Amino acid sequence: MDGIKAVSRIILVRVLTVMLLICLVIDAGSYWLLQTLSEKTGRLAEAYPSLPEITAAAARVQAAENGFWLYFVPASIIFFLLVGLSLWLFLRRPVARHMQERAAARPQKVEQRQPLRQEGKEEAEVDKRIFVHLLSALQREGRLMDFLAENLAGYQDAQIGVAVRNIHENCKKTLDKYLVPQAVLEQQEGDEITLERDFDPGAVKLIGNVTGQPPFKGTVRHRGWRAGKLDLPTFSGHQDPAIIAPAEVEVG
Repeated sequence: MDGIKAVSRIILVRVLTVMLLICLVIDAGSYWLLQTLSEKTGRLAEAYPSLPEITAAAARVQAAENGFWLYFVPASIIFFLLVGLSLWLFLRRPVARHMQERAAARPQKVEQRQPLRQEGKEEAEVDKRIFVHLLSALQREGRLMDFLAENLAGYQDAQIGVAVRNIHENCKKTLDKYLVPQAVLEQQEGDEITLERDFDPGAVKLIGNVTGQPPFKGTVRHRGWRAGKLDLPTFSGHQDPAIIAPAEVEVG
């Protein structure tokens, strides 16, 4: 059981790390693009101050750049962390089942293994439903899938900033409804902390110059996040698990 928990934590850390790296690349590219547009439109506005269209465009780009850290970055972090958590929920059960089967290492009759296979198949199906349900909730409450599927080339940066703010608010409400994100540590970032011998390495990651055995004294660099609750529905088994949001057809 301890081995399964350790592997589950490793999977969680690696999945979240990959998601955050992807988020970092996207945010960095977006910020570079905004800075480039801001610089070019600013030069055009200085060169042609009599053209109101150029001045207005420069102002919109500047507004989008000012709202980048306040709206776009938090929304992207929340999205990729949620995708990482969903992937972890999807992957951990098959991995745990595989490790249990290898640990047993005993020949079994086909008749005895059929119920286990059926049960494992049902559990995997539930995991898929949970993953899709989280995306479905974000689509229903925050229209997140519509936003991600939209071609943003035809919109001004200021318009995108307004949309991201609305999506951020609604997705945050959805997270609070199903997960209630809470900080792992009560201390604030920058506070000193002492980790005793029984601290949970899955909840607190040690960074920096880590040597010796606990207790460790250090400084909080990130408070971490945990799910205060996991309020997920009970599935009936009749709905297609691949459906994130049903299509709508108006009749009449």
